[in-house]
Amino acid sequence: MPSRMGVFRRKVALGRYELTGHAKDEMEQDGFSIGDVKSAVYSSRIVGVQHHGRGPRKYVVAGKAEDRRPLRLVCRLTATGQLRIITVFGV
Repeated sequence: MPSRMGVFRRKVALGRYELTGHAKDEMEQDGFSIGDVKSAVYSSRIVGVQHHGRGPRKYVVAGKAEDRRPLRLVCRLTATGQLRIITVFGV
């Protein structure tokens, strides 16, 4: 069985991901591109899990943008198997 990060990387490689409006806004404000987000997923590790008893788990992922800036994502898997990127921020 692939690791959770392996699943996330495969979703991105296959184009089975989506960014929320909030993630797009934050990405733009912090000067990141979609390439940076993909790079972060490919170079990342899970640094936290958010679960409040109901609903899906959300994963806090730390990786590097294309220019090696540190980048964090909060994401989850949807019921249809997409990787939903909820927010993006630099650290």
